[in-house]
This record gives sequence, structure tokens and C-alpha cells, in this order.
Amino acid sequence: MATTASATQADSTPQETASSEISIPADRQILSQTPLRDVSRSGIFPKVWSHSTEDRNLTLYGFRRFKTTHLVNLRFLEEEISELDHRIYQAGLSLDDGAMEKKPDRLGLRCSHRDASVPASEDSITDSMVLRLRSLLKDYDDALTSFNKLMAMETFSLIEDEGQSKERNDLHPYEKYKTRLVRADLGTRATHDPFRRGIQKALQRFQYWRTCGQIETDKERGTLSRPSQDAKTVSYQNTALLAGILSRMLVSLMAGAFMVLPLVMISYQTRQRDRLITISVWIIGFSISISATLRASNLTTIGVVAAYAAVLSVFVSND
Repeated sequence: MATTASATQADSTPQETASSEISIPADRQILSQTPLRDVSRSGIFPKVWSHSTEDRNLTLYGFRRFKTTHLVNLRFLEEEISELDHRIYQAGLSLDDGAMEKKPDRLGLRCSHRDASVPASEDSITDSMVLRLRSLLKDYDDALTSFNKLMAMETFSLIEDEGQSKERNDLHPYEKYKTRLVRADLGTRATHDPFRRGIQKALQRFQYWRTCGQIETDKERGTLSRPSQDAKTVSYQNTALLAGILSRMLVSLMAGAFMVLPLVMISYQTRQRDRLITISVWIIGFSISISATLRASNLTTIGVVAAYAAVLSVFVSND
């Protein structure tokens, strides 16, 4: 039996030996040793079912994005990877045998800080460290990519959905106003429109002001602690839809004003020089307005301004 055991140990591959020596982090050991419990979800199931079968899109497709929690998770991963990165760099710098002075220093390693006592590379660069580094980098890359996609999704304020807002009794009205939920049914924001975003924030502030006024009124009447009367009385304000409509209307009116007003002005001018000055001023003003209100690409901005200048130039040349 002893001979068989020794033969089995001898036949084991180096990979198996290395994997058996890999140390698992303490936090993952605790999670792996924690027994899974069959927790009943019957207490929250009515709320989950109500939200999953809601007719209003804000409640049906609105989900919390946990922005701060995502950032905390990314910072934790960043700190863990930074520790391994420092260990790798110190191990690499300890291998310098003078050859670094003879070759180009692309990474600036000659100016890198060197620790006083650095363990040998065979002691610091181990199989367990490499595997842990791969796992952390994968989690870090996935978390960064997911967070980037999450931040590109369309959002709305919790205070817009009065139904979900009333369920969060742990939050102050201002916290509800600042809390953002994502719309799972809408696509990502390909471009950022500051003009539309400003209108949406103004509508959200109006909703917050109206909610605070309602709370003060309920306090004066002594009806703040009463339960809600009917689900039909719950208000919903889709600021994304309203902001889109209002921004398009205002942009259309602004474009019409930039087309009509200079034509009216040059119609009363007889000298060609005065008309050219008027057209030039309006083109400059149009360029500044487009750059300030719409975050378009440089090429798109040039095309829009050139088209506007061409239209005005046609009226000047025909007179």
C-alpha cells in the first residue's frame, strides 16, 4: 500500500501539484464555506409581482442602477490589483543587471521607486498569484465594461414614479429626487444632448418642488400618515419623453428664428455691404448657439453651419 501511494504521488503532474498548493483568499473561503439557505421570498413577492405586471413603463422597466455600489466594487478591485501590480514591478526591477542602462527606457523604469527589501522573484511570482491576478483582471474588466454600458442607459428620477417613490420610506424627498433609475426598455444614449438634458433636469426639479409642497400640505392637514387612497391617484411624470418633445420644439423654433429674422433684416437694407455684415453676424451667432446647445461632432457642426451660410448667401446673391 505504501508503494502504491508513493507511485501515485510520483505520477502526479506538476500542474496538479501547483494547483493543490494554490491558496484561496480568505474572503472567498468564507463564502465557499457558508451553507446555502433556502430563504423565503414570499414577503417581497407581492411587490415584485406588482412591478413586473405594471402597465406604466416607468415602473415596469425602471430598475435601480446602484451607481455608488458599482464604483465601490471597482475601487476594491483596483486596490487589490494595485497591490499585485506593485509586487510584479518590484520583482521585475530586482532582475535588472545593468542592461537597462543600455536600452531605451520606454516605460521610464529608470525613475521607478525601488523598495528596500524585495523578495526573490520565485517567491513573489507564484502560480497562486498569477491565477489570482487573472481572476481579478477578468472581474475588473467585466465590471468596467458593464458600468460603462450602465451609465450610457437612459435614466429617470425616482421622484417621477410616485408609486415606487412612496415605497421608499427610508429616503428623504431630496434623496428620491437625486436617485436615478435606468430604463431597460430604451436604448443607450448614443449622443449627449445638453439642451434636452437641461430641460429634463428642470422638469425633475419641478416634480421635486411639487412633492415637497404636497408633503407640507399633508403635514398641515394631518394626513401624512394615512395610507394612499387608490393606485389610480398615483402620478407618473415621464420627463425623458417630455424633455424630448420640448427640446425638439424649441430647437425648431430657434432654427426658424435664425432663418426668418436675418431675411427680414436684409429686406430693409439697400446696400450690399450692410447685408453682408448682417449675414456674417447671424452666421457667427448661429455657430455659437449650435456649439453651446447641441453637443455635436466637429464634422457635423461644420456641415450645419455651412448649410446655414449657403441658404443665407442665396438670398443675398439673388438681390
